[in-house]
Amino acid sequence: MDNLLPGLHWTNLLIIPALLVGYTVHELGHAFTAYFLGDYSQVERGKITLNPFRHISWFGSLAFVLFGIGWPNALQANAQNFKNKHLGMFLTAVAGPVASFTLALTGMLLTLLVAAMLVYGSGATTDQVFAFLFPTTTNLPENLNVQALAMAFTGNIAIVSFWLTLTSLIPLPRMDGFVILVSLIALLRGQQQPGPAIPAVTVSTSTNLRPLINQYKRRNNVSDIHFKLGTEYHQTQKYDDAIARYRQAISTDQNFGPAYVNLGLAYLAKGKRREAIHAFRGAVQYADDQKSQSEAWFQLHQLSEVSPVDEPAAQESMAEMGASPWTDTKPRPNWLGLSVVTGILFVTGLGLYGYLISGAIEMLKV
Repeated sequence: MDNLLPGLHWTNLLIIPALLVGYTVHELGHAFTAYFLGDYSQVERGKITLNPFRHISWFGSLAFVLFGIGWPNALQANAQNFKNKHLGMFLTAVAGPVASFTLALTGMLLTLLVAAMLVYGSGATTDQVFAFLFPTTTNLPENLNVQALAMAFTGNIAIVSFWLTLTSLIPLPRMDGFVILVSLIALLRGQQQPGPAIPAVTVSTSTNLRPLINQYKRRNNVSDIHFKLGTEYHQTQKYDDAIARYRQAISTDQNFGPAYVNLGLAYLAKGKRREAIHAFRGAVQYADDQKSQSEAWFQLHQLSEVSPVDEPAAQESMAEMGASPWTDTKPRPNWLGLSVVTGILFVTGLGLYGYLISGAIEMLKV
């Protein structure tokens, strides 16, 4: 086994923290860019999160641990959701490698900063400090001590991010470099249709594809047009026309959640409680986005508090509930949660590096 994998050592596992950070930054670069360019399905996929296990490539990580080089996940975006699909895919594909390269530079600067503080605090030479942070095979740490942690959270972050940048730019299918090349060629040719085919979406086999594909096909198609016309009628209190449009949107796309919700609201505006309940339940059962399902449950809860005993009061309450359409249909990330977690990680990081620097200074003095 040693002959087959001569470089295998327990310290190879010290690359795992850098992998978790590197994959998260790389994939968030793609996800944030796609989201702000109009691909809101990034929220539905759960890609806008600091949870590294939503981003990690397991086979790529195993290759990193064993051989020191691996690859990121395949790009996940839908060109049809962008106003300019070629430019949108180009920017989204480039964003991942740019984020990784930026993290590589940050990791390098962080390593140099830690090294400078160790030289200043311990009195050791620069060569001694870099031998401490980047030990050779003859002086690797034997257990998980301060030196091992310093290796994991300094140079490894720069190394992993650098290799993620390079491997993601390889122009092979399922890699960022391939999407960058194809979308750039199409963009330079100035052709929307026909043109080089851009991968609309690449997801892992564990993902439920049907809801996502339905969402992609819906954008700017007939059902979406009916829905938008329905909201216009709804806002001007032309409820019968709005109901007709919402029903047409649903008949075109059975999984179009917002149409179910607004259909229920339009029925409420007309005082048709039973039909409204049926529409909201349709959203719960058939909607392919979580936001529509949550809104439908909310409306059902609101409606349950309207007593049917007092008919005039009930009619007034339902008319008020259904007077306006639901227009906040775009999925949004949990910005508050992201901010809180980012703050916690920042404070934890400061504490961790403070501990590593103080502990490393004591080891180097000895």
